[in-house]
Amino acid sequence: MKQNVAVKMTIGAICFVNLMYMIPSVAVSGMVAAFPQYNESTVLLLLTLPNLTGIVGIVTEPLLERWFSRRQLSLAALLLFFAMGMVSWGFHTNLSVLIAASAAMGAAYGMQSTVFPLLVSGYFEGEERNQVMGFVTGMLQLGRVAATLVGGILADLQWYYIYACFLLVLVPFVAGWLVLPRNTKQPQQQGVSSQGGGYYISQMIRLSAVGFAFAALYYVVNTHLSLYVEGYQLGGASVTGVITAVGSVLAGGISTCFAWIQRYTRRFTMAAALCIMGVGYLVGGLWIGLPGVAFCMLGASAAMGLFSPCLMLGFAHCATAEKLPTATAIVLTIVNVGYFASPYLTGWAAGFLGSGAAVVFLVAGVLAMLCAACSWLVNLK
Repeated sequence: MKQNVAVKMTIGAICFVNLMYMIPSVAVSGMVAAFPQYNESTVLLLLTLPNLTGIVGIVTEPLLERWFSRRQLSLAALLLFFAMGMVSWGFHTNLSVLIAASAAMGAAYGMQSTVFPLLVSGYFEGEERNQVMGFVTGMLQLGRVAATLVGGILADLQWYYIYACFLLVLVPFVAGWLVLPRNTKQPQQQGVSSQGGGYYISQMIRLSAVGFAFAALYYVVNTHLSLYVEGYQLGGASVTGVITAVGSVLAGGISTCFAWIQRYTRRFTMAAALCIMGVGYLVGGLWIGLPGVAFCMLGASAAMGLFSPCLMLGFAHCATAEKLPTATAIVLTIVNVGYFASPYLTGWAAGFLGSGAAVVFLVAGVLAMLCAACSWLVNLK
C-alpha cells in the first residue's frame, strides 16, 4: 500500500513538470521583440514545434520498451528536459539554438506523455486507476501553475529568465530514481480482452478524431493568450502568467475530481469538454477585456481538466494489454499533430473574418461548439 502511494506521488511529480515546454507561452511578446529579424510564425515555432517533435518520443516509446524499462525511459526524458532548459537559458540570444532545444524538449514530452498513462494502467486498476489518472493529469495542470505564474513574473524582468524554471525538473528526477520500481519487465496490465479487432479500430478512430479536434482548438489559448493580453493593452507577461495559473488550478481541480464527474457525464465527457471550451472562447471573442480573456482561459482549462484523464483512460478501455502501448502512441501522435497545426488551422479560418487574437478565439469557439455537437451525436448511438 505504501509503495503504491509512493509510486502515485512520483508519477504525479513527473507529470508536474511535463508541460514545462509550454512555458514560453507567457513570454510570446518578449520573444517576438527579441528577434525582430524573424517573422512571428518563425518565433512561434518555440511553442508549436515541440508538439510535432513530440511525435518522435511517442512513436519510439513502444519500440524502446524492448530494451529499456519504463522507469529508465521516464528518467531519460526528465534528464533531456533539464538539459534543454539549461541550454535554452545559456543560448537565449540564438533563435536557432532555442528552436533546436524546443524540438528536443518535444521529444522528451512525447515520451513522458506515453509512459505515464502506461505506468498508471500498469500499477493501478479499477476505480483506483480512475482516481490516480485524475490525480496525475491534475498534476500536469498544476505544474503549469507553478511554471507560468513564476515564469510570467520572471519574463517581466527578462523574457529568457523563464528557462530557470527547468531547475525544478531535478526534483521528479531524483524521486523517480529512488521510488519507481527497478524491474526490467513491465508490470502486468489490465486491458480489455473481450473486444474484437473491429471494436479496437473504431474506438481508436473515435479517440483520434476527437483528440485532434480538441488539441487544435485548445492550443489557441497557448499561442494567442499573450497576444490577446498585450495586443489589447490589458497588461504584461505577468498578467498572462496569473490568468494561466488560475486556469491551471481549475484544470487540476477538475482532473482530481474526474472519477466523480465522469459518473454523471459518462460517454458524453468529451462533448462536454468541447462545449465548455467553446462557450469560453465565444465570450472572450465577443467581450474584449480582462473578463473576456479570463473566460477564454477558464473555459479551455476546465475543458482540459475533463479531456486529459478521459483520453488517457480511453486507451485502457479500448485496447488489450498487448496493444496498449501502440494504441497510446497512435492516438497521442494524432493529438500532437493537432497541437502543432492549431495556429495554422485556426489562423486560416479566422482570416475570413479579420485579424486579431479576439477573432481567432471567436472562430475557435464556433468550431469547438460544432465539434461538441458532432461528438454528442456520435455517442448517442
